[in-house]
Amino acid sequence: MSTPYLTVTCRLPAGAEEQLASALERWPVLGCQVESAGREVDVTVFIEARQVGAVPGVCEGLMALGAKELGTGHFAEKDWLAEYRRHAQPRAIGNLFWIDPHPNAPTPPAEERVHLTVEPRQAFGSGSHESTQLVLLLLEDLPVAGQRVLDVGTGSGILALAARALGASHVIGFDIDLEAVCIAHQTVASQPQQLPVSLFAGSTPALRPRALFDLVLANVIPLEVGPLLADLKRLLAPDGYLVLSGLRADQRAAVEVELADCGFAVRRTRELQEWAALACTAR
Repeated sequence: MSTPYLTVTCRLPAGAEEQLASALERWPVLGCQVESAGREVDVTVFIEARQVGAVPGVCEGLMALGAKELGTGHFAEKDWLAEYRRHAQPRAIGNLFWIDPHPNAPTPPAEERVHLTVEPRQAFGSGSHESTQLVLLLLEDLPVAGQRVLDVGTGSGILALAARALGASHVIGFDIDLEAVCIAHQTVASQPQQLPVSLFAGSTPALRPRALFDLVLANVIPLEVGPLLADLKRLLAPDGYLVLSGLRADQRAAVEVELADCGFAVRRTRELQEWAALACTAR
């Protein structure tokens, strides 16, 4: 007898409950159970079994809200991911990028584009979420060639690879999630063209004190990137850009105030559906 639903479970910051409620309205889910766990909440999202292809998108949406300990129920990860991969199609993003979910059987783009193969995994950043797409769109308008790039919370490694493909001279990506870094290594190895990227598990204290980057990418929720802003400013080269994504459009004003307090000036903004991204320089 088959299970009538799938579950996605995670732990979220308590402050993300309101954003979760808004997100659930857009997702094809049956419902959600939320239980208090101190400063965090335990979340279980219920999805119809026939909506198996929606599971990766729900996972990415939860991770964009700061999800930890993400897991799925009733179907093993390989089952629903295999089903999703069979139906996933390559997609064009912006004017430059072609994101391909099938590294073992890639589909070349019909026109001249940067071809990146990113197999859907639980590590954030398959290219389907708006916050990832916003960074890719901003990269089209920023100077990347010859630049030193830092990717904060690299997830699958898609943004680090995108910067390298656009001609960055050196790219470093890091994530506090060791599993994500392992997946990022696999993603780098699966590319149609060689795109060397340095990866490590950890955070900003692991970088050399005098390391400077021309471009810092942070597709991380405001709650997690806020404590890093002072470090990121120290690591940013003069005239360098900090690109922040992972924030909802209704958080933008508060984030801009926090950036100003840390000595950043917002130079460019992009919005996609209910998400926003900012490109900033140090004042």
